[in-house]
Amino acid sequence: MKGFKKWIGTAMAVLALSVPASFAECASAYADSLLRHLPLTVRTQYFSDGDKEGELFRSHWTQVDFQGDKAAFENIAKALSDYNKQEARSNRDIRKQMLAAAKQERNERKEAGVATFYPYEHTEDICFRRTDSLALSFLENNSSYEGGVHGTYGVIGRNFDAKTGKELQLEDVITDRKGMAEAVKAQLRFDYPKASFMESGSTLMEEMVDQMMEDDTISWTLDPWGLSFYFNPYQIGSYAEGIFTATILFSEHPELFRQDEYHYGPCWRGPGSYAIDIIPCLPQRFSDSSRDDRLAVYNMGNHVRIVYCGETLVDQIAAKDFRPVFVQLADDRRYLYADCSTDGKNYHLRVYDLNGTEPELIGIQAMTRLASKPGQTKDRKWYVLSDPRDFLMTSTGDGFPPGKWLRCRVGQDGRIEVYDVEGAVG
Repeated sequence: MKGFKKWIGTAMAVLALSVPASFAECASAYADSLLRHLPLTVRTQYFSDGDKEGELFRSHWTQVDFQGDKAAFENIAKALSDYNKQEARSNRDIRKQMLAAAKQERNERKEAGVATFYPYEHTEDICFRRTDSLALSFLENNSSYEGGVHGTYGVIGRNFDAKTGKELQLEDVITDRKGMAEAVKAQLRFDYPKASFMESGSTLMEEMVDQMMEDDTISWTLDPWGLSFYFNPYQIGSYAEGIFTATILFSEHPELFRQDEYHYGPCWRGPGSYAIDIIPCLPQRFSDSSRDDRLAVYNMGNHVRIVYCGETLVDQIAAKDFRPVFVQLADDRRYLYADCSTDGKNYHLRVYDLNGTEPELIGIQAMTRLASKPGQTKDRKWYVLSDPRDFLMTSTGDGFPPGKWLRCRVGQDGRIEVYDVEGAVG
């Protein structure tokens, strides 16, 4: 049987060289159809520690859970359970240490006659890049404040084989570390022509990328369309320049990725229809389109700014808890869905169309991915939007009873269509 499979793979590869490209495209489409999206939720727990003299430390951390039956995803479900336990222990230790440090600093300030004290903070959120039956990939988005002028922040990529539950290493995905390092450096130079590492004579970026790639300390995520690499403040630039990203596409550098001999493409190519979380202020590149196919979202407090393919939309809304998700459909339609609230209590969804010459707000819908009650501020649960064809939302009124879950899909006009309602009959 093993020899037969090898013969079939070789024969199909030969055929691919002598038949129209649509043959290979059909094989790729078939591979896509085998991928299932993982039904996930995230749960964030919030803490506030202090004493009779006031607040000392505030924090929150996030865990990942399955929504419903785990039987079909046993290995990755166990891996996530182990991950949650590990993060719970880590955050307990961080909370204990930072609370003690905050108390010590406040006492030192009192002894020095300084009345002001700003509570220490530590936060950890999770932003998903891949959530399908082939791979699970997400960013830990962390920030801390321990006194001083400003805090620290950064992201860490976590990548899992969804079939086995194994945490992936770069060697599982790529074939050439040095070649990938060169591609990353070239992409950084192209995407950030005005960065400090582009100053004449500077070799910081090149040296750091080579070193981090060699030491296996480089942070990355496995996206549906390729790999993204992340460089936190101070790694290759100043604090003010923020996080740098470099996305290397399967389509641009196929020679750098492990190939699937049966389906004529990268082993880790994702589904054609997907959704990913967008971190505000962190631009994301999606394809090699000549339109500079990047999306950046900024919540400015009194307005939201969306920049896509070089065009800008300013949405005049004072958004709280703004949570944007990029939606890509198999027919290449693209949208941005953003949960938000203007008062911290009443949530709605804002739908932005990314298919025209510039971004456009096309709908405001009375629903949210928040799965817990809005007033429940210490322990909050959110549905993960991963499959544009089937996902859960919570009704916030206007046509459906508030608080009911809604089974949804992306409609032809980009707005969300509801095709099942909790408790519906018939």
